[in-house]
Amino acid sequence: MTRLVPSPISKNSLRFGSIIILFLIFAPSIHACTNLLITPGASQDGSAMIAYNADSPTLMGVLYHYPPEATSNRTNHKAFDWDTGKPLGTIDLVEFFQTHDTLIDPSLKLTYNVIGNANEHGLVIAETTFGGHPLLAWNQSEGQLDYGSLIYLTLQYAKTAPQAIHLMSSLLDTFGYASGGESFTIADASGQVWMMEVIGRGNSYGKLGAVWVAVQIPNGSVGAHANHARVTTFARNDSGNCLYSDDVVAVAVHYGLYDADADPLAFSFSDVYDPRNFLNVRQGEARVWSLFSVVADDSGEFSSKYFTYASGQDYMGERMPLYVTPYRKLSLEDAMDLMSSHYEGTPLDASVDVGSGLFASPHRPRPLLWTYENKTYHNERSIATPKTGWNFIATIRPWMPAPLAAVIWFACDDSSTAPRVPIYASSRRVSQAYSGKGPQDGVISPLLQFDMSKAFWVQNMVSNFVYSRWSDAYPVLRQRLQQSVKDFMRRLEISDIKVQAAFETGGIKKAVQQMTKFSVESGNVMHSDWKNFYGELFVRFRDFYTIEQFENEPVCGCVAKEPGMSDDVKRRIVTETCSHYRVLDGSGTTSASHGRLGDGLAGYQSVN
Repeated sequence: MTRLVPSPISKNSLRFGSIIILFLIFAPSIHACTNLLITPGASQDGSAMIAYNADSPTLMGVLYHYPPEATSNRTNHKAFDWDTGKPLGTIDLVEFFQTHDTLIDPSLKLTYNVIGNANEHGLVIAETTFGGHPLLAWNQSEGQLDYGSLIYLTLQYAKTAPQAIHLMSSLLDTFGYASGGESFTIADASGQVWMMEVIGRGNSYGKLGAVWVAVQIPNGSVGAHANHARVTTFARNDSGNCLYSDDVVAVAVHYGLYDADADPLAFSFSDVYDPRNFLNVRQGEARVWSLFSVVADDSGEFSSKYFTYASGQDYMGERMPLYVTPYRKLSLEDAMDLMSSHYEGTPLDASVDVGSGLFASPHRPRPLLWTYENKTYHNERSIATPKTGWNFIATIRPWMPAPLAAVIWFACDDSSTAPRVPIYASSRRVSQAYSGKGPQDGVISPLLQFDMSKAFWVQNMVSNFVYSRWSDAYPVLRQRLQQSVKDFMRRLEISDIKVQAAFETGGIKKAVQQMTKFSVESGNVMHSDWKNFYGELFVRFRDFYTIEQFENEPVCGCVAKEPGMSDDVKRRIVTETCSHYRVLDGSGTTSASHGRLGDGLAGYQSVN
């Protein structure tokens, strides 16, 4: 990306502004996600890091596992929509690869092992959904592959990011595309990190599949995307760093979205296929702004420069760059902190207004949009959100042999409250607490069956308990998360030594055994730890008290502290209720604790 040039979008495209807003409000239940892309040259240890929050209230936090399978068995592969579970059709992958034999290793007899969103060769794929123009989004009636099927099939057959890009394009061209616009993150064991943006060709163009652009993030840079297309103009003569479908402009011209006489080099993928409006900037681009504002500098310059754009005040103003160079190199802990953002300390911080309640919560009840007196309002959409089904940060170590390169730090809930556990992508099993299948495999997620043996439910128990006492419990939770990461980083460091030794002496088979053993044990340990942590939180923050250990106290060995309310909350209560709660004589001036009577009600014989 060298420059941001406004595209000569046709009047026909602009006519759809109101349709797009309605589409945002009434769109199908989709995974609204956030991705952070850190190249090896931007990280402290030289690894690539891909962070992905998969945000949906109907997505169950489990690690999908696709073990190696004979490629000859794939004559009748059933495809299901990841978002809806709807059957999309049966596709013949054997015939596909016979007619597209240059896309994969011709000697491939078994598919590659896939754990979550990574495979045994260090390939990682993540996504965020931008939807895009209503003429094209979810509008290919013969489409047999959705974006979820596309991800997990590609991981089973591709080793590198460029190979994955070409394979994804060919799969869509052959079987059709059943989803809306997607931004994919694709990274591999060599350290390459790409952003690929895709939208379907619609029904009347005469060809199945999707148009797309893929841009490699330069080494040393950091990229991000969050439910809004980010690629604008793109290079046409640099195939090592930019790839695109031949008809990426022609499809837009066909649908009247781009003037036929306009300069094709001025074509902006995002502006044409995902036109900007207040909501997709404030709800999507603002998350990218929050990431880049922390990464780009420590002076606040980036934050200030792009705030009016990201906040939607000037949503048609100057766009943010596709990637930035960090002012310092980032660690795994940095990536985790970035993905836990609720806009703290920025003008978009929702924990400081009246909606934050008694405990300064950044969270609000859904939906994001609400009306009052015939006017539409919105809640902030931060990176960390309660509705996250699962999240991960994948570290890809280019200095390691490819089968050892990728480790997924996986969690089953909100990225700010759920603990991440390291899992090798070459593992052949995972802990039962984390195992499961999803709707992309035709399996209904058991979201109405509470099960303490599953990490998803235990992590949700902790998260939802913390939501109720946010200002009190969240700092305690964050400390525990930080300690957990340090503990598992030490475990992983020891494991890496054992895995490399096994690889050198016994080959890949022995290394896989060692990696699987570590991954299963790590999941089991984390699950047990987090169940215990729920108990710790519950006994500490019970009945609106903060109960702490006090060894010399003879009744319970503890003290029950009354946290009270902040001055800001008190001010709001008094402002709204005037003298309703005011003590009208001097009886409140001699408050003291009276054991079980308590509540500072001196002289009363009973307390209800």
